[in-house]
Amino acid sequence: MLDDCNTKSYYASNVQRFLGTSTNVVVGSLSRRIGLAFGGDEKLQIQSWKGQVDLLKTSLSQASADTRNWGILIELPLLRLGRRIDTILLAGVRILCLEFKVGAKTFDRSSIEQAVDYALCLRDFHAGSHGKEVIPIVVATEAASPQPFRPEGSLQVVDSVSTCLQANAKTLPDLLSSLGGQASEQQIDWAEYDRSTYNPTPNIVSAAREIYAGHTVREIGRADANADALAATAKELKEIASLSRANRLRSVCFVTGEPGSGKTLLGLDLVFSDDVGRVAGEPAALLSGNRPLVKVLQSAIALDMRERTGMKAKEAQRTTEQGLQTLLGYLKDHSDAECAPPENVIVFDEAQRAWDAATGKKLLDRFASEPEIFLEILGRLPWACLVCLVGPGQEINTGEGGLSLWGQALAEKHETWTAFASQFALHGAHGVSGLLDEVSNDAFEVRQKPDLHLRTNLRAYRNADHGRWVEALLDSDVERASQISASMEHCPAYVTRELLTMKSWLFRRRRGEQRVGLLASSGAVRHIADGIPPSPRSNELDQVVHWFLKKADDYRSSNALEVPLSEFVCQGLELDYVGFCWGNDLIWEDDRWVPRKMSAPNWQISRSSEAKQYRLNAYRVLLTRARTGMVIYVPRGDRSDPSRLPDQFDAIFDCLRKGGCQEL
Repeated sequence: MLDDCNTKSYYASNVQRFLGTSTNVVVGSLSRRIGLAFGGDEKLQIQSWKGQVDLLKTSLSQASADTRNWGILIELPLLRLGRRIDTILLAGVRILCLEFKVGAKTFDRSSIEQAVDYALCLRDFHAGSHGKEVIPIVVATEAASPQPFRPEGSLQVVDSVSTCLQANAKTLPDLLSSLGGQASEQQIDWAEYDRSTYNPTPNIVSAAREIYAGHTVREIGRADANADALAATAKELKEIASLSRANRLRSVCFVTGEPGSGKTLLGLDLVFSDDVGRVAGEPAALLSGNRPLVKVLQSAIALDMRERTGMKAKEAQRTTEQGLQTLLGYLKDHSDAECAPPENVIVFDEAQRAWDAATGKKLLDRFASEPEIFLEILGRLPWACLVCLVGPGQEINTGEGGLSLWGQALAEKHETWTAFASQFALHGAHGVSGLLDEVSNDAFEVRQKPDLHLRTNLRAYRNADHGRWVEALLDSDVERASQISASMEHCPAYVTRELLTMKSWLFRRRRGEQRVGLLASSGAVRHIADGIPPSPRSNELDQVVHWFLKKADDYRSSNALEVPLSEFVCQGLELDYVGFCWGNDLIWEDDRWVPRKMSAPNWQISRSSEAKQYRLNAYRVLLTRARTGMVIYVPRGDRSDPSRLPDQFDAIFDCLRKGGCQEL
């Protein structure tokens, strides 16, 4: 056995050595590690360990299978935030993930969900578990004996993780015997497994909670090159903010990256970090025109604060609203020319969606673009640092002008503002305009910072090239999409013609803390004929909050698979598994995508380049919401209904299959 201080797990060995080591020595190793980690003696934990170790020794000794070469890891740290797996048994190439409830008399739902969630985290983020079958097991020592698992029985495995098995103190030996009898002759090396990296990628809701609670991007994120790049960008932003404060500069930073690259995560880190944000006593806020995103994050953080601190609901909500605000509300609050904002550091999420002067006239009765108004408001301060988060191809509303509007506004204010950006922000590409598209190259000062462009995709962690595939598909380059798909470890999406088949696929993946849900384009107005209701509107915020935050057994939850969300209310947010309902507002005709708009009772082809781009961008948003997997439902249509012609849906289905989707 390795020195227990040199293993990631609090105890790690093979079963033969484990059985030959006294319980007191094993528990002593565990106790030393918990003392090093927490600086104290947790008597209740140590007592629980004694019961757990004794039971493991008895069960492994009594198992009819040969368990001697198995690996055993006790208290494997899963997250850098304190979560640990009770016990891992490496049975051949299978990974048994055991959650012990010493003294428990029931198999409660929360314990089962916890065990399954641990197994899913191993599958997704632990290098040693990659490609292996993970079996979650809850051991409630005093519970009534559950239905025994037999070797000849079929173990239901979905995406490499089985259903949760159950055992008590009496039945655990038989369960290990059954699983051991099915183990392969190959054996995972326990020491190598213990050394394997764990690279978690939190969803944006979880990340917002943890960052607000005081954790950094480095603490909650991955521990690989992707994390290094994200941390480097976070460091760059904080240095620019500090430089602006020290030298009384007005700075605007443009952070670019594909959907899911971590831009909003960086914005939250800057606003809530010790170095710059609220903890340091310096006012800062993240602003977004995406009201559903703001409301969901506010609600999630407020709920977490109440659970952690006991703070009253209204106080928790008020506190979160200081750091997360809506754009339009911020602009209205500071419409008075004499009103200087309290925040010197502002993060503008989805800044490429800034609106033009005509929209400014409608919203604020001022013929000025959003960038112009922003620079004017922040120009009232002695110093300011404005961070603009920019994603390609995300403009989905009329009047959204891309980065060229920022370039024009900066050109007018060139004497007082300095821009920091990577090369990727300067000129238009991939569906978003650039800073210098409408002005000369020397219209204002630009300091190039390569770290302000994110090249990774943290959302689609199982398919890092998913964004490239979506880009190729929506560019109508089916051959390139197919080539990208062939190079991916998992297919970019499954496709089916049956709504119930899609829902069944999603229901089987609704496990642990993972979320599934339906998405559909706002322009796909004929989905209702197939029993798919319309999405809540962007002002129906309570429904959207429930959709993202309620538990699976609540019909208002995304997991109920009853109501889809459109691009307007899911942008910036994400799900683990997505069921995307493809509509005939974007059809495949003459080897290209043809965007359409319903003018009841008939479809009209979108003629303007702006309208075409908005529809393609809507599908880009919807196709990039999934973290783990996606299935696309293409209706069959109805020959008797001119608004739902089968031939058009057939062409869409064939295109998706040729582009790399696998039929479900």
